[in-house]
Amino acid sequence: MQSSRPRPRPRLRFTAAVSCAALLAVSAAACSAAEQLTTGMTVRNSVVKLGEQSAASVTVSVDGSPERARGFLEAARGKPVPQRDALRLSRAELTVAAGSGDEEVPLKEMPGSDAANVAAALNFGGKDIAAVKSVQDKLYLRVSLRSLVRQADGSAKARRTASEIVGLTDDLPSTLGAAKDALDGEWVRVDPEAFDDFARTAEMLAARALDNDREKNRTESKKKQAEDAERAEAERKSEQARRTREIRDAVTIGSALDGQSQREFVTGVQELLREHAEFSDRGEHDGAERVRLTLPGDKAADDLVSALKPLGAEIDPDRVPDRDVTADLDIRRGQLTTLTLDLDQFTGTGRSLPLRVEFSGGDAVPVAAPGGTKELEPQDLVAALMYGALGTEHF
Repeated sequence: MQSSRPRPRPRLRFTAAVSCAALLAVSAAACSAAEQLTTGMTVRNSVVKLGEQSAASVTVSVDGSPERARGFLEAARGKPVPQRDALRLSRAELTVAAGSGDEEVPLKEMPGSDAANVAAALNFGGKDIAAVKSVQDKLYLRVSLRSLVRQADGSAKARRTASEIVGLTDDLPSTLGAAKDALDGEWVRVDPEAFDDFARTAEMLAARALDNDREKNRTESKKKQAEDAERAEAERKSEQARRTREIRDAVTIGSALDGQSQREFVTGVQELLREHAEFSDRGEHDGAERVRLTLPGDKAADDLVSALKPLGAEIDPDRVPDRDVTADLDIRRGQLTTLTLDLDQFTGTGRSLPLRVEFSGGDAVPVAAPGGTKELEPQDLVAALMYGALGTEHF
């Protein structure tokens, strides 16, 4: 999908990359570089076994306490971080499922021209706050605005604003049913071709809302007005930049669920592993076969960057560690079950924080399309927020 939006910042789009991780299950040849070795064959077969099912799931989380997460973040950023950031990281759980769309068709037998159906959900230790599905080339979204704002900001003011926006739904006319459903946290359908317009609209509204909010809070004093205006402008730019990054991440997720992007990503991962991966037997661990996967960062950097491009991730090869990157794979009953990767390999701070990726058969989050959804257009949200800003008597 072509877009005129600005290029993303040179950082790994973690959520988007993991959103396609389940697609590795359909890549039966991904580890072919090591096929002549027993360990490599074991890994390859463990991936193939996942693909023998009509659906597979991936659950991603960090394996550490809030204190450990905070230590990692502070070491990585080089400054103190709020406790809520550490709590959010330690509790975050992303679940992704991929399915062929037919219980009789295993993932590995899907035609190369077909894209798997994909569903993803994010939570922070409670109910899902956001979910997305790509089913038969249709994109579905569901967001709990109150929960999302609580996790993203945490301020009382932001929570009140979110509650006010959600409260608009009682006064919206039936013609804005899709916007009402979206604000109420129900599933809505979004045209992927209009996704960029949706993002730009949201970014514009966020900027205007911030401008209006700052204007209302100015005092009578001219001196204080000038000081407030200068501070408000700095805060506005900072807040707008944060919201822009979040919106671009959402656009990246939408692009990652596109069928062509799925195929390009899987192909890129195949090439990456085929050319650079090394596997070594690490014995038994908690009843599972453990295999160490090693990628030479300096040699694999360009291929890693190429593999992530279909997901909308633009990263500088120089940001890839120039040392070996390792991950431990656990295989139970011949099936890949867990991948563990220490995130400190990418920061070099000495503060370990394992990233845990669990693989399983079936769809941990249902891949089927939600029923009774309405299509959400960008102008629906604009109109809904205008109702809130101006009042229904103006219409």
